[in-house]
This record gives sequence, C-alpha cells and structure tokens, in this order.
Amino acid sequence: MQKDFAAQARNHRNAYLLKTEAAFAANSSSWISGFAEHFQSVCALIKKTQDESALSPVSYLEYTMLYTNFANRRYVSEVRVYGDQSYLDKNQRIVGEYDISFLFEHFDRLWYELTALKQSYLGKISVRDVTAFMLQVLPDFYAYLASIARYAVAECAENKPFADIDKNDTFMVNVGDYMAATENVFIETKNKDTAEIIEWFHEKHEYEYMAGDYSGLDFSRLSFQNANFCRSQFRGSDLSHSSLEGSSFIKSNFRNANMEKACLDGCSIHEADFSNAILKNASFINANARAGCAGADEEEWKSAGFLPAIFRNADLAGADFTDAVLCGADFTGANLTGVNFSGAVLTDSIFTNAVGAESISALDSNY
Repeated sequence: MQKDFAAQARNHRNAYLLKTEAAFAANSSSWISGFAEHFQSVCALIKKTQDESALSPVSYLEYTMLYTNFANRRYVSEVRVYGDQSYLDKNQRIVGEYDISFLFEHFDRLWYELTALKQSYLGKISVRDVTAFMLQVLPDFYAYLASIARYAVAECAENKPFADIDKNDTFMVNVGDYMAATENVFIETKNKDTAEIIEWFHEKHEYEYMAGDYSGLDFSRLSFQNANFCRSQFRGSDLSHSSLEGSSFIKSNFRNANMEKACLDGCSIHEADFSNAILKNASFINANARAGCAGADEEEWKSAGFLPAIFRNADLAGADFTDAVLCGADFTGANLTGVNFSGAVLTDSIFTNAVGAESISALDSNY
C-alpha cells in the first residue's frame, strides 16, 4: 500500500474511532438495554432447546466476529454456544445473531471514504487494499461490544432465563473473533474452595487472577494488596474488613457483595460495578474510576473508552472517597449518608434519588 495513502487511512481511522467513542459515551445506556433484551431472548432459546433435549450443557456463549460477514458489509455478531471442548465441540450451535450496525455506522462511513480516496491514486490502490485495511481495524470498532455486553450480562445473570440454563462447571460469555482472540465478559464457576483460592492468592502471581470467578465466597478480612483482578467476578462475595489497597479491579463485578469497611485505597476501579453492594465505611481514598477514552491524548484514539463506575443502590454510608477520581460515576439510589467526597473529582456523576446527595452541593467545583 502506498505510504501516503496508508498515512491518510490511519488519520481517517482515528477520526472515525473518536466519533464512535463519542457515540458510545452518548448512547451506552440504550445500547446496553438493547443488548440485554437480545441476550435474554438468546438465553430463552437455549433453555427451550435444552428442555427439548436438543442441546447438552453449555460452557461457552460467544458473540463472534466473522470477517466474512464484515467483508460483505454485513454488520452482525453471530451467537454460538459450545460445550467443554469449545471450538472443537462437534455439537456447537448457532443460536442467533445480533445486529451491531449501530456500532459500525462510522466504520461503514470510513470504508466509503477510503474507497473514494483510492480513486485519486490512479490504480495504485486497489479495492483489496482498502478491504484489507478495514479488516485490520475491525477489532478496534468491535471492542465496544465487549463493554456493552459486560454491563448487560451482569444484569441478566441475576434473572431467568439465564439462571435456568443447564451449564457445565465453568461457564463463560465471550466477545471476539471466531477461533481467535476473545474477551471474557462474564464467568460463572460452580465449585470453588475459598481456602484454596486464598492460598493461591498468597502465591502472588502477576496476571493469573484476572477474569476469575470469585463470586459467593468469604474473603472477609483478606489482606491482599497490589493484585490484578481486572474483569473478575466478586458477585455476592463477603469482602468485609478486607485490605485490597493498590489493586486493579478494572471492569470487575461486585454486585450484591458485602464490602463493609473494605479498604480499596488507590485501587483502579474503571468500569467496575458495585450495584447493590454493602459499602458502609469502605475506603476509596485516591481510587481511580475514569470514564471515556483511556488515552491521555483525546485527539488520538488508543482504545475503547471506559464506561463509568456503577454504585447504583449501594449502601455507602460513611464511605471515604477523599481525592478519588469518579468521572461519570452512577450513584443512582445509593445511600450517601456521611460519605466523604473531599477533593474527589465527580465530573458528570449521577446522583438521582441518592440519599444524602444534598451534601454534594458543597463540591460544585468538581461536580
């Protein structure tokens, strides 16, 4: 590919990804709701098929990006289920597809623009060159689906028909390429031993704790600092009086967890979900929950931005958020009685129906 055309293509890519980022920030709530509705229908179909004895227990549910679809400008995500053997499962089944054209509006415009631009290169740039470039940048646009799915599945996992699906010991929901790179957005493991997991934590591995299922376990008074728990599940776990300073909980799920007097000072909690959690007297001093583009330079797209942290309906009475960064955080319905937000950055945060939110008015410079 001509160097000049490649440079222009990258510039156009950057511009359209930033437009996609802006659309993602503006429409994430409705996109998440739409995905949740679709996911519920997929779960109902899986349950019905299993009831008819036409499908065995499942281990993986995947929203799959097929390059052949995108090469034909067909913007859908194929939904597949697998047993324990994953892609080698001979009984794998397609259980639907999800229209993601809303997420690829700017991708499609980029494609048209580059197709028009190639005309000025007098045959030195081919349709194949443009298609190859578009398929190369496809994962950048598709990455937004993972964040949408993570929030939506967290809601659906607490209700029927998801709960009634016959699953194997470990069940995952993934978003990504077929037989290639995928991102785990939900994991559920039936048989877990708290003592064994805590012993494993104390071995202090660098990356092995990411994307794990630690839900429903007793981690009260656990002391484990500077660990990487990105994309992990702590749904309904007891983390009361735990000491977890400096750890990374990016995109992790703490829905319905007991975290009374837990210490998360200096933790990274971008896109973490604390809905309905008990966080009385918890400490989030210097915790960081950014929202939006992850890159420091917002004129250059580097990766899909973070959605805001969620504290909906959480009991935060007496919690300490001194000097925390909580951009766009959702405190809808939360109990904020006695919460310390001194020095906190609360830009664009939401306090609808929150108890004790009137005290936030004293922080107008950061809200």
